[in-house]
Amino acid sequence: MKINKSQYLALVLVIAFILISATSYAQFGDIGFPDDVDDEPAAPISGLIALGLAVGGCLGIRQTRKQD
Repeated sequence: MKINKSQYLALVLVIAFILISATSYAQFGDIGFPDDVDDEPAAPISGLIALGLAVGGCLGIRQTRKQD
């Protein structure tokens, strides 16, 4: 299988993007936070948020079907 110039360029760009994004998510060493930091949220997330997302999704689907 021959690889033409545009396919080679696309392959190089994909590999470069993967390598660059993988190193950008890495954490290097200690960032200076003390060990006694309270990471717990002040209040739990309400269960009504999931209900609101479901209702919003249904309304959005109905709206897009109505426009067709």
